[in-house]
Amino acid sequence: MKNLLLFSLLIFFPGLLMSQDKDIGKVSKAKDAIAEIRTDTVKAWYLNGTAALSFSQATFSNWSSGGQNSLGLNSFLNLQANYKKGKHSWGNTFDMGYGFNIQGKMKDAKTTKSNDKLEITSAYGYSISKDNKWLLTLLVNFRTQFSAGYNYPDDSTVTSNFMSPGYLVAGLGVTYAPVKWFSLFMSPSSGRFTFVLDKKLSDSGAFGVDRGKKMHAEFGPYVRADLNKDLSKTINLSTTVEFFTDYIEHFGNIDVNWSLLLTMKVNKWLAASIATQLIYDDHVKIKTAPTGEPGPRTQFKELFGIGLTYKFR
Repeated sequence: MKNLLLFSLLIFFPGLLMSQDKDIGKVSKAKDAIAEIRTDTVKAWYLNGTAALSFSQATFSNWSSGGQNSLGLNSFLNLQANYKKGKHSWGNTFDMGYGFNIQGKMKDAKTTKSNDKLEITSAYGYSISKDNKWLLTLLVNFRTQFSAGYNYPDDSTVTSNFMSPGYLVAGLGVTYAPVKWFSLFMSPSSGRFTFVLDKKLSDSGAFGVDRGKKMHAEFGPYVRADLNKDLSKTINLSTTVEFFTDYIEHFGNIDVNWSLLLTMKVNKWLAASIATQLIYDDHVKIKTAPTGEPGPRTQFKELFGIGLTYKFR
C-alpha cells in the first residue's frame, strides 16, 4: 500500500508542479502586459511648460534727484500637452501673460498695463509618410486679451478689450515635423476671423471690422512655425511665427505675428526671462502723431524680468 501511494505521488506531483508553474507564468505575463500598456499610455503624452512671476519696486522719500514710487508685476504661463502614438498626434499649447505697473503715491497712484495675452492652439495630425515627419493636420488657433487697453497716458479712452479684438484661425494643411522641438504648418486655405465685441470699438470700425459689425472673415494661405528647444541645461528658447494673407482683399499684404520667449535659469526657482512680440496687421490702423493719418504700423513689445520660475516636465 505504501509503495502504491509513493508511486502515485511520483506520477502526479511533477504534473502539479508543472501546472502551477504554467499558472504563475500566465500571471507574470499578464502583469507585464498591463505594465506595458500603462507605460505606452504615459509615454504617448508629452507634457511640459514654464510659469514665471517677476516684479520690480522703487520707493523715494525726500530724494533730491527726484523720482516716483512704482511697483511692477509681470507673469506668464506657457503649457504644452502633446500626444503621439502610431500615426496619430495631437498638439496643444496654452500661452498666457499679464502684467501691470503702479506709479505714484496712494490716491494719486495710476495703474498701467504692461502685458496682456491669451492664446490657445490645438492641432490634430495624421501621418502620411513612412518616417512620420509629414502629417495631414487640422489646426485651430485662438488669440485675445484679458482686460481693457488704453492709449496711455490717456486712460479714459478704451482702445482694446477682451474679444476686441479676438482672432480665430482654422485651417487644414500639412505639417513637417522632423524633430520633437520643431514643426512647420502650411495651409493653402485657412479661415481667419476677427471679432470686435465692444460696441464703441465696433461702431468705430476698429481692427478692420466694418462699422457696426462684430466680425470680419478672411480666407487665404496660412503658415506657422513653432520651435521649443533647450539650448543648454539652463536656457530654453520658445518661439512661434505666423504668416497670413487674404485671397479676396489685398492679396499679398502679409500679416505677421512673431512671439519669442527666452528663459535663463539661475537656480531651481529663480530665472531671467526675455519676451518679445512683433505684429504687423494691415487692418490695424495706428496714429503715430496727433495730426498724422492712422495707418498700418509694425508693432513691437519687449519684456525683461527676473523672478520666480517653475518648469513643468
